[in-house]
Amino acid sequence: MKVLLLRIFIFLLPFLSISQEAIKDSLSLYFKSISNDSLRVIAYRKAAITYKNSNPTLHLFVVEQAIKSAKSKKHVAQFTAQKGMYFEKKGALDSAITYYKTAINKFRVIKDTLDEYKAKSLLANAFIAKGDYELAIQTIKKNIAFFESKKGYSRDVLFNKNNLGALYVSIKDWENAKTYVEEIYKHPITKKNKRMLSSTLINLVAIHTAVNELDKALNYAHEAETLEKRPRSLANLYHNLGNLYMQKANYKTAESYFLKSLKLNETLKSEDAIQTNYNNLGQNALRWGKYKMAEQYLLQSNASLKTSNNIVSLAKNYELLSSLNTKTKNYKKALEYSLKEKQISDSILGIERQKAIADFEVAYQTEKKEREKNIAQQQLKISQLESTKNKNLFYSAIIIAGLLLVAGLFYYSRFITKKKAELVTLELKETQKRLALEKQYKDSELKALKAQMNPHFIFNALNSIQDYIVLNQKNLASDYLGKFADLIRNYLHFSDTGFISVPEEVHNLKLYLELEKLRFEDALDFTFNIEANANSEAIKIPTMLIQPYVENALKHGLLHKKDNRTLRISIAKPSEKIIECIVEDNGVGREISKAINQKRVHQHKSFALKATTQRLDLLNFGKERKIGVEIIDLKNNQEALGTKVVLQIPILNT
Repeated sequence: MKVLLLRIFIFLLPFLSISQEAIKDSLSLYFKSISNDSLRVIAYRKAAITYKNSNPTLHLFVVEQAIKSAKSKKHVAQFTAQKGMYFEKKGALDSAITYYKTAINKFRVIKDTLDEYKAKSLLANAFIAKGDYELAIQTIKKNIAFFESKKGYSRDVLFNKNNLGALYVSIKDWENAKTYVEEIYKHPITKKNKRMLSSTLINLVAIHTAVNELDKALNYAHEAETLEKRPRSLANLYHNLGNLYMQKANYKTAESYFLKSLKLNETLKSEDAIQTNYNNLGQNALRWGKYKMAEQYLLQSNASLKTSNNIVSLAKNYELLSSLNTKTKNYKKALEYSLKEKQISDSILGIERQKAIADFEVAYQTEKKEREKNIAQQQLKISQLESTKNKNLFYSAIIIAGLLLVAGLFYYSRFITKKKAELVTLELKETQKRLALEKQYKDSELKALKAQMNPHFIFNALNSIQDYIVLNQKNLASDYLGKFADLIRNYLHFSDTGFISVPEEVHNLKLYLELEKLRFEDALDFTFNIEANANSEAIKIPTMLIQPYVENALKHGLLHKKDNRTLRISIAKPSEKIIECIVEDNGVGREISKAINQKRVHQHKSFALKATTQRLDLLNFGKERKIGVEIIDLKNNQEALGTKVVLQIPILNT
């Protein structure tokens, strides 16, 4: 009873004399009044279907309300796909594709493969509308393979093959079009569906006409004639039949079909089609040798074309009138019509040329901006290189000056024996000062590198928050932002000290992995194994030493893996002077990750790992006990099982 009232309510709303906002308020109140989740989803679905074609604004409102209130991940995915339909109807194809892909990913996460591939069918239609035929063909073929592997999905197979056949017809790939459309024609389901059968027959007429198989085209056209009832489609079919009979030189039959098409188009008040009909009747009569009849039809078409914007048909009309007057040896009129046809053809060519010039202008401006951007980047790089060169020259000058000073002092000491002891002491002090300066320089480099690493991590995390906001996932964005704030507070707290205790480092790593787990949509498992003798506040290690290797495992190993992503972090104390940390993942391995990155047009450079390598060099500078790193590729008979990173860290007791 409630469902029936819902249908009546939603059906009557568009006809009520109230504003869109009032309708939205009424719908919101109605949806809130339904306490049962299943019934509420049904209400959203029926409202979306009702408004999809009649009122796009209300359709979008209903879909967004459904996404916000849906409890099931499946329902969220389904309504996300509905949102893609809204943008596709609006013509915003990039947005439509984005929402279709989001829905597909959501179906994949919950392992709903059936709805995933149905959403891919919608994605393929968006690719077709955008003109990206290659991607559309690839997507449809994958859909066909999937549904053919399942029992009971013949209609889905047929639906995708029908789309693929129609696509091949539209791009004039007649060989592939013929393969798919003839298969659809022979299918039992098509035979039972008159509308699908009629559309298939019309496609077959176009295909066989294009490859000059006129008899087959006529057979299919006559079969379609017995099925088609829609006036506009029937008028087009009669027009095609007229053309076929005219090509076969059966002019009388051709005339009868052109007249049938004309009659229907006059009923439909389709001016362009009527003008085309008269042109075709005139052309048919001209080939038939009935010049008076041809003149009558062509002049009737000419009279209406002069007041219309159909310049292509007008050019065709002048061409036919010129041919007619040539046949009747009225060469003066033939020349007049020929000149008029040339004038219109030139104007059409001019319009096309202007359009082409405009397209070239857009392409040129785009290329110009890109070139200016590249020049600016190159100038920036040159400035940076010059700055580095000047710094190197400055440091070299200081070193040379120091060496000259030492050499001078040494030379002077040979001549003044009385001050030998004083000169040796002075030389020792200068050496100590130089070493202190070198140490200070290395410490400054280390701080600068840390200052670079912190914004790098913040940039990656903010990108993730931006993704959630763009996808309107406010709860996830809020949760992510809260955890991100805690982690940043911790990193800022330890950024000046340079070292951190093992428990504090483990706490920060867990916070970081929880953030990354949200980005992976919970498709990530991580574990920590911390030995008791290593888990001490007294044991200190360098700040943010382990995190870049964890980040590298996620973004270069586990990101390319679809499921079963696991990460293990172990910290042990094998001796009194060493802390051993092992970061192990079951990702795709370094070789596959490298191959994937090389295929990308814009390869991402891993700043964090590069910066960590430089930082290790600085931390190890002048130290007896150095931090050791070993990266091990885990394999089984050449099959990559993941990557293991082993860090040997000297203990800093404070």
